[in-house]
Amino acid sequence: MISNLTLRRSVALAAMVAAVSLTGCQKEELMENQFASPEATFSSQDGQAIEGQYIVVFKNGSTSLSTSNTQGLKASKVEAAMKRERVLTAAKVEAREVSQVYEGVVNGFAARLSPEQLASLRQNPEVAYVEQDRIIALAPKWKDNTAPTSTKGNGKGGNTGGETTTNGGKGNNKNTTEPAPTEPTPVDPAPSDTTTTAPAPTEPAPTEPAPTEPEPTVPSEPAPAYATVTPLAGETVPWNVERVGYGDGTGKTVWVIDSGIDTDHPDLNIDVARSFSFIYGNPSIEDGYGHGTSVAGVIAAKNNGSGMLGVASNATIIALRVFDDAGAGTVSRAISAVNHVSNNGKPGDVVNMSLGSGISSTLDNAVMNAAAKGILFAIAAGNSNVDCSGTSPARVNAPGVYTISAMDSYNRMWSSSNFGAGVDFAAPGVNVTATNKTGGISGGHYGTSLAAPHVAGILALRGEVLSQGYITGDKDSTPDPIASVK
Repeated sequence: MISNLTLRRSVALAAMVAAVSLTGCQKEELMENQFASPEATFSSQDGQAIEGQYIVVFKNGSTSLSTSNTQGLKASKVEAAMKRERVLTAAKVEAREVSQVYEGVVNGFAARLSPEQLASLRQNPEVAYVEQDRIIALAPKWKDNTAPTSTKGNGKGGNTGGETTTNGGKGNNKNTTEPAPTEPTPVDPAPSDTTTTAPAPTEPAPTEPAPTEPEPTVPSEPAPAYATVTPLAGETVPWNVERVGYGDGTGKTVWVIDSGIDTDHPDLNIDVARSFSFIYGNPSIEDGYGHGTSVAGVIAAKNNGSGMLGVASNATIIALRVFDDAGAGTVSRAISAVNHVSNNGKPGDVVNMSLGSGISSTLDNAVMNAAAKGILFAIAAGNSNVDCSGTSPARVNAPGVYTISAMDSYNRMWSSSNFGAGVDFAAPGVNVTATNKTGGISGGHYGTSLAAPHVAGILALRGEVLSQGYITGDKDSTPDPIASVK
């Protein structure tokens, strides 16, 4: 079994390197595929520095953008724009080199920089630090190796083992057969050599407290009530949802930072108007990869008498797209997405981040600052069988931030799950049933990226996470409590 896993990972890595120079896969769980056995496919390039691409953070990065005062909001944006213009001009950075603009809990920008521009920015008194941008990526484009649990008559056809899908179309090119991409559209300037090791960034270490393993939630007073739900006839309640519990999430909001979402999936309630793509030059939020749609279904699949039931059924999903159709993304996009939630979300909203990369102080601090506003985060621990202390944002320990490991139906830690003091709870991540981008649902999903959305659903229902026992086989000294809605 071990030799087969090693072989499959090696083959997947070779295919990924040959096909997609911008992508790679690291220790950020981002397993998306459906496999016939409990395996996730990874690439050692995930978390790798992108040569020549940097994240520039200004001093006094936290502004009053969160204020409810409209005048103050406009003034803060004007001030941030003026500072950005001064810094770009001083370093002779042209606007076309800028791929992301940050205004919010992080202020600054991401851009392609020459060595001379980089040196100038590091010496600029208005710049706090410069951090190398890094690759974050999902597993190589997947083929569904399992038969669908069910499909729904929405004109899209069933998930029959491939990626081909047709539907009536909504002007988003979904009515044509989409071949597996051999190269993602370079949405940020593609690095000339993603295998180049860049110097370590000079950013300050994040200021989060020393990690400590939290005790399972034991409220001193009765836990907040949540709306229960009775599954309608014809509704599938997968083992994974049954294990953590479920309820009615109507009126709750969950932001899914991922590969987009299938906007006409009949089992999902999506707020298209508030959804957004952070892929430069591609405004579509449609999920050409499939990962975000699966995550969304675990969180909030409707109680509509078909398909599956999500943990917080019928909750509103907002798609924030940071991965393209090949599953490729960058840390700089993820920071933009967290900034967006911080500026537009409200206390009690939930964010699911089934992604991660190497250490990024900027991403960590963006998550912590957004959580300080009362926005709750469910974060995948990662699928590399390592301590998550080396993975952002999984390593963040702060109120309102929950890092999730993966377990199987026997309450055992999944063999590839990351672990460590940064993990708060465990949730189902082995043979999970989820929605898919062809309009149905299917089983056989593995990974902490499927574990985290269970907790996102619990947070949407309750605003906190309770526990029902502990996992076995934890790889650190403290077994993770099993997440539960009650």
